[in-house]
Amino acid sequence: MVQGGADLGVIERDYEELCLDCDVEYVEENLDEPCWAVSAQEVMYSAKREINRLELDIARDAAPTPSSEVSRHVRMLSGGLGVSKGKALAYCDIGTMITRMSVLGRHLQGGAFSFDHLRALADSVAAVDDEHLEEVERGIVALVTPVMPRQVVPGVITLRRLAQQVIAEIQPSARPLDPEGRGEPPPPQHQLDFGVDARRDAATTFHVTVPTDEGVGMIRIIDAVAAARKCSRARALLDLVHGRAGDVAVTLNCYRNLDNGRMHLESTWLHEVATERWMARVTDLCVVGHSEVSGYSPSEHQRATDTGRDGTCRFPGCDSPAATSQLDHVARWVDGDVEDACPGGKTATWAMHSLCPGCHSLKTRGLYDVTLNPDGSDWWTSVEDGHVYVSMPTGPLAEAVLDFDARLHRKVRTLASHNEARMQWLADIEAAAAEAEELVPF
Repeated sequence: MVQGGADLGVIERDYEELCLDCDVEYVEENLDEPCWAVSAQEVMYSAKREINRLELDIARDAAPTPSSEVSRHVRMLSGGLGVSKGKALAYCDIGTMITRMSVLGRHLQGGAFSFDHLRALADSVAAVDDEHLEEVERGIVALVTPVMPRQVVPGVITLRRLAQQVIAEIQPSARPLDPEGRGEPPPPQHQLDFGVDARRDAATTFHVTVPTDEGVGMIRIIDAVAAARKCSRARALLDLVHGRAGDVAVTLNCYRNLDNGRMHLESTWLHEVATERWMARVTDLCVVGHSEVSGYSPSEHQRATDTGRDGTCRFPGCDSPAATSQLDHVARWVDGDVEDACPGGKTATWAMHSLCPGCHSLKTRGLYDVTLNPDGSDWWTSVEDGHVYVSMPTGPLAEAVLDFDARLHRKVRTLASHNEARMQWLADIEAAAAEAEELVPF
């Protein structure tokens, strides 16, 4: 197990600056400034932006009033628009979101985000109350504002996860459940279940339910056995049950935020109950950091560091978890011992990134040239047409390298939290002392 400190506070940027020029049409000349890759002035990209804007306009017009009857309003939209009741309801939720968060609505009007992105954001912010609304909106606006030229819009799953992190930081009670149930403890009656269907003569079907974090561990173990024995998951599970799995080792890296104690496993932050489970299983501790080795194969420490930085596969738009991806040398690695060979890419944390097998294949085939920058951003250049796409890391260590502004903000936030707790503690003592004085007879 690996632990490391990571600061995952809400992304802080100049809010007034973020609110400027959000209604301005994207133009090709602005592609050297921070912008989304879909901003390129090509027919396909322009058409997609227009579709996204129209979806946003539909949602704005579909926004219900607080007194609207849900069933009647949704059925009217469903029939009029010719869409399912589920999509009609999603339009209502998106419309409600941009009505409550007008600044966010203006940023989304650029057309970079699809209907699926909008629905993920609307689901995430639905329970935010008026007291925390402005602060949450600041954080969400930061997520939908590019920080690099030609930056790729994050995948829907990644955007949902980042939005939930913002809400969990500001108003934990409003954080929605993950659609896949990851990171949340199931109800007690559903935490453990084992069902068997033996009605068929040719096969027996098992239905097993375990807490989500335990499921992550089980899948990793089964996949490791399957890879070692070159067999299917089903065969690997049978071999495990019968004790024929052999000597297979599996390492799961957990990242602990030293500021708030939260733990990250694979691709999600764990609930407190799950955190306690995994802390009890930690066997090795280390502080993540940059390193370099001389051979081709990266060390486990390097895997933990780069996986924690990346969060997902680094190919533009791919949501595959970094934990189950391959670590790729950005520049082709060449053995320096080979006669007349020039050393290639280094086996160093700053020279590798995570790629799922499919995306790794695209890069290996030479379809893209890639540059990994010191800030963790990846610049992907298509060899075929020269288009450049920028992907940003989203793992628990993505923000671990702080600038002084971020460091100051974290110190102020930590100090404020400490003083708030201290003042409450003093108030409790004074109240207890006053109550005691009333009870003492004179």
